[in-house]
Amino acid sequence: MNGALPRIALVGPMGIGKTTALRSLCGDVMASSDVPNLDRAAHSKAFTTVGAEFGEIDLGDGEHVQVCGCPGQDRFDFVRQWILSVSMGVFIMADVARPSAVGETLDLLAEMAVQPDPPLALVLSARPATPAQIEAFGLALSASPHGVVPILEADPRDRGQLLEAVGVLASMLSLQNEID
Repeated sequence: MNGALPRIALVGPMGIGKTTALRSLCGDVMASSDVPNLDRAAHSKAFTTVGAEFGEIDLGDGEHVQVCGCPGQDRFDFVRQWILSVSMGVFIMADVARPSAVGETLDLLAEMAVQPDPPLALVLSARPATPAQIEAFGLALSASPHGVVPILEADPRDRGQLLEAVGVLASMLSLQNEID
């Protein structure tokens, strides 16, 4: 990446917790693009993300990772596509218990697949789900042309769980680099 920090994107539907996860990982030292939500019919939350959000994680030993949050609304898909084009890895945040989660995740995987250098994806189950729901979600994804995509449970408010997910994604990227 020409000396640039490795970049991880957070993508997913509106209200899944992307900004919350970014704050959990980076604290208040982040660039936010939240504005008052004027589309309460789509989601009742008070604020919504309308642009790219950035933060940096200090992993220790001089290692840093940039984390970019994407808006969840389709009208801002151009922002998501730009962030995907400059990211090495992606956390797809999903509520795997919702019936729409498989379709939303497959759409995001398809967006990533058309990138010139597709980022590596990992799904974060960001809401409580039963093991059966997670298994059914995983089976539905594995039946797609995108193959097997790892799924981890991580509460967007829990920095420890999110850092563990970053570690898993870093290991996956390292293995991918060894293969390439």
